[in-house]
Amino acid sequence: MWPFGRKRSTSGLPSPRHGISGAVVSYVVDNRVFLLGLDKLYRDAMKEHERAELLFAARRVAAALQIAPANAPVEGYYSETPELTEYLRLIRALQAVDETRTTEVATLPEFQRLQKVTSAPLYGQPQRSGKLLAVGRDAFSKALLDTSPEWTVDGLTAAAYALARETDDFSLVGVAARLRDPVVLTAVRESAVLYAEAPTCVDARRPQYVWQVDAELAEQARRFIFAFNALFGAELPPPGPNEAERYWHAYNDNHILGRCVRLGCDDTVSPIRHYHWGIFGGAAGALAVQEFWHSEVWTTERYRSALCRGGGRPISPDTGDRNVWIRRGMCPRCEFWQYLFAGDVADHCGVPLVRLEDRDPLELQKALIG
Repeated sequence: MWPFGRKRSTSGLPSPRHGISGAVVSYVVDNRVFLLGLDKLYRDAMKEHERAELLFAARRVAAALQIAPANAPVEGYYSETPELTEYLRLIRALQAVDETRTTEVATLPEFQRLQKVTSAPLYGQPQRSGKLLAVGRDAFSKALLDTSPEWTVDGLTAAAYALARETDDFSLVGVAARLRDPVVLTAVRESAVLYAEAPTCVDARRPQYVWQVDAELAEQARRFIFAFNALFGAELPPPGPNEAERYWHAYNDNHILGRCVRLGCDDTVSPIRHYHWGIFGGAAGALAVQEFWHSEVWTTERYRSALCRGGGRPISPDTGDRNVWIRRGMCPRCEFWQYLFAGDVADHCGVPLVRLEDRDPLELQKALIG
């Protein structure tokens, strides 16, 4: 029983009240009421088709192509029944099939039916993108593409409205976009989630490379570059704003983690001790330098191997100090696995690690006892 004996509205609108017997009660169907009503009627009708004829068609086409249902998230209303769930997973699998296989099913009436449904203007302009089945590019999908990566509720609502009018989009989402109501837009897009294009967020902005190198540093580097080019030809670019992009990409491709260099030695002792610096990953992913002495020369290859065995932790090879990691986790930004030692903070790149897991107790015990 609902509170006060009234059923709650799930549409965000108040449920109608009954007036006094004989009185006229008006129920106003405004833009939002109309579109949410249309959304409900569409959903109910579409479910009937998806549970029956379209599910049969999807099974038939998938069997002809020997395609298994996709292990995809069950979005929208497709979690309501096993049949709807199966249909979503079959369609997701077929949406991933390359269009070169179209000839294998082109004559099947079931494929022709699926192709007609997925390409219908109900979902916008069909986009094949090299796949067996199309997805619909409605005004909202186009807004997502045009504004990427600056996605906000206000910005996308306004962009979808403008595009719906500009392209005369009469898809369910396109009609809703004309209302400039993000609540309605969300509701109807969820109804069409299986057939609508979901663009990938990409940074379409033109990169700008800003030169902020100290003048004195640039001048000394220029002299080095001049001397190098005098020996080997003009291979290194001159320092300056015009070459900022080239230097940025060279920096981005320069992998220096684990580099190790022997800087000197102490021959007053026997055996001789060699002094090294090595680059390792410090707190929060920042690079740091470890200094150490050793009776043998440590190369970059050897140091990087030691870092891997120590989970990225700097080693102390001469003193016998053993660093033992106790758990690990993955950085959600760069996907680097950070190995954690006693007292370490579980973060990397300034964000908390995910998928944290403790080291196997037996393995940990062996490491502790050497």
